[in-house]
Amino acid sequence: MDNTLELLKSALQNMPDLELAVLVGSRATDTARDQSDWDIAIRWQKQLDALARLEQSERLKQKITACSGIHPDRIDLIDMTAARLAMRALIAEEGLILKVDDTLAWFHYLSQTWAELEDYYWRKQHAA
Repeated sequence: MDNTLELLKSALQNMPDLELAVLVGSRATDTARDQSDWDIAIRWQKQLDALARLEQSERLKQKITACSGIHPDRIDLIDMTAARLAMRALIAEEGLILKVDDTLAWFHYLSQTWAELEDYYWRKQHAA
């Protein structure tokens, strides 16, 4: 798997509009089986519209397949901006960073996710 991770990281570095990429799920926690899929949480730069993000996501999937040999059906791309709080918490707590650009995007993501988790648990505990 280490070789595949390096191939993934290399492919992702050449995607300039990709702000963040984080491996999650069984591949990140080292509990994967041979047929386990590859769950990759991604976040595109904010200036891309929805159609451009969709197009870039398809290109990314093709690029990952070309460089690593992973079948496209075994690649699940998770849009970090559309993910619910439980998934965002999983990404923050168990994710393995594959790509982060030179901005503070990852730290902002963590701060926002943890703040929302704190708020969620506070509301849950203090609900009437």
